[in-house]
Amino acid sequence: MKQLMVILFLAPLLMSFSNAQAASFTVSPKVCVISQVQDFCDLDLKFEWQGDVVGDVCIYEQSKKIHCWQQQRAGEFNYKARVQVETIYSLINSKSGVLIAKAQVEVQSTHVQKSRRRLRSPWSFF
Repeated sequence: MKQLMVILFLAPLLMSFSNAQAASFTVSPKVCVISQVQDFCDLDLKFEWQGDVVGDVCIYEQSKKIHCWQQQRAGEFNYKARVQVETIYSLINSKSGVLIAKAQVEVQSTHVQKSRRRLRSPWSFF
């Protein structure tokens, strides 16, 4: 009886591991550099992914769906993006809604803040 209860308890855990998709997911370029003149980057992003099993997957930009594949094990996709802040792209199983992998594009600025170093301590009377 105890063995049956252990099997019933462990069966869902084992099935979730067998259904899990391990995948590699990359986006390039990974960094966007903005200048002082404009506060965004126009990028031609290239996504590449490869999974262990065939499935239905979609790429999301934050919460916006941008491309899907049906019954595929791997894929490539080119996308024109306007990036202002660090943006996370997610590869999600479209049937189960499970996050498979994610990648991000960072934003860096060439604008250097002009700040002066204080010559005196703020507590000085002189």
